[in-house]
Amino acid sequence: MRTYFFLLVFVFTFSSNAFPQDNLAAYKRGKTLIGYGNYAEAMELMRPYMEESKYGRLAFYAQYHFGKAAFQNKQGELAKSVIKPLADNKAWEKQDEAKYLLALIYFEESKNIEALQELSLIKNPEIFALGERASLKYLKSASVSFLLANLSKFQNNKGYLIALREQLEKPSIMSADEKAVLQQLSNIDQSITVPNQNNKNLQVLEIAILLPFNYSGGNDVKAISQGNFVLELYQGIHFALNELIANGHSINVRSYDTQRDNARLQNILGDEFLLKADVIIGPIYPEETEIVLQFSQKNNIPFINPLSNLDDKIQGNDFAYLFRPAIASLSNGLMNYLKTNIQGKRLAIAYSGASRDEQLANKIVEESGSKGYKTVAKTLISPKNINQFFDNIQLDRDLLSKTDAVIILSDDPNIAQATFGYMESKNLQVPVIVMDSWLYFNFASYEMLETQNFVFLGNNSIDFSNANLESFRTGFNEEYGKFPSLNMHLGYELAYWIAQTISPAEGFDFRSNLNKNGFSQGKITYGFDFRDSNNNRYVPVLRLNNGKLEVN
Repeated sequence: MRTYFFLLVFVFTFSSNAFPQDNLAAYKRGKTLIGYGNYAEAMELMRPYMEESKYGRLAFYAQYHFGKAAFQNKQGELAKSVIKPLADNKAWEKQDEAKYLLALIYFEESKNIEALQELSLIKNPEIFALGERASLKYLKSASVSFLLANLSKFQNNKGYLIALREQLEKPSIMSADEKAVLQQLSNIDQSITVPNQNNKNLQVLEIAILLPFNYSGGNDVKAISQGNFVLELYQGIHFALNELIANGHSINVRSYDTQRDNARLQNILGDEFLLKADVIIGPIYPEETEIVLQFSQKNNIPFINPLSNLDDKIQGNDFAYLFRPAIASLSNGLMNYLKTNIQGKRLAIAYSGASRDEQLANKIVEESGSKGYKTVAKTLISPKNINQFFDNIQLDRDLLSKTDAVIILSDDPNIAQATFGYMESKNLQVPVIVMDSWLYFNFASYEMLETQNFVFLGNNSIDFSNANLESFRTGFNEEYGKFPSLNMHLGYELAYWIAQTISPAEGFDFRSNLNKNGFSQGKITYGFDFRDSNNNRYVPVLRLNNGKLEVN
């Protein structure tokens, strides 16, 4: 989001104004596949758009993306043949980006002189800083004799100077000339920084997406199944971003598949785009979160876990957020409901083996106990023993049972189905509080959920009465040929929440803007409250009334 733009946003903006959208479908998909890491297929999709006589200046952008994909696909000669004419094209406004990419190609070929010469011609200070980083990376193993011989040519390249200093510090015996050079380099700051926040171009929101698309192993995007929950989340995000861009928002986004591989994630964090990002979506898993947390704190870039309710890894960190409510927020929302809606003080808690459910059960026991409630049962459940749990609390005796409220903490559809089977035709008056995910199971009967006194604990709940929801569902179905799943809804809402929080109009101070916004209505959910919080504190408790969900 600084003065230097990566080409993704420019290509989209330019092409959407120049050509019919249908003609650019393959082009846009090619850019998406580059983000996925599916370079070979992306290159094939880009080829038709590289013809200047047909596509004009758009062809330059297609050539750039093709060349970059070829470079990432280890096809250096092919990449060079496409990128070099762009790097020499003074009439193209993104010449410096092409020179930088060409330098990387040369570095990979061990043609250090050619690479350094290309970098020395870059005029954009931010891109030049990226080139300095690359110089340090690739010259770490260069010989002292090479670095000394070419020092006068590239003395303006800080990465070159640091690489030389590091090499000179290695030998135990140095010549007098080497000692003199080392003395001159001793005061060079070890870090290489891209121009700071004050030099940002404040007209573009830049988003980095770090998600484990191949979370169960593998590295082939083609092998990702349609039931992949990460892909579903991404499809919702992607759909929303396309809408936002089409409606005039300036957004630049790049996606990365972490593959749930820590070494790969560390390598991704070395990508220059991550340092430019205004916000990072992901990762999801705890081991990846710890790595990105350190990066986020060091570079003052907020990152958001899009699905988790567990905040134990991020507490006390100014730039780490959960999109959904944390354990404490869920517990607090539940306690507020109990206080105003339940007469008795006896609670029966069932929870699955998932970390969230176990931690939430413990938090509810602790918090309710401090408010005078008694936990009559706290049971780890599965589809096999859920009926035994109900029998132990004598739920079938309804108001004569051992509890005044049943709390079931699980997103497992098998547990939900077993519960529905038990409750069917019993017409119990004791409230059964479950997670809002139960509303989305395709076997759930709204009539039965209402009759059996089910209550739903909000976890960024979808607002089915929101007029925007039908528009989203219809548009998504037209694009993907299916209606969106819960994770697709969440991805869609996440993208809109980010664009609502930081933008050229509102500024890019994420924390300050969240506090300023206070409670904010969601695009398709009931809303958010991140005031002085790293998670959504707004936890509505919902129940069905005459077939419609209402907030209690």
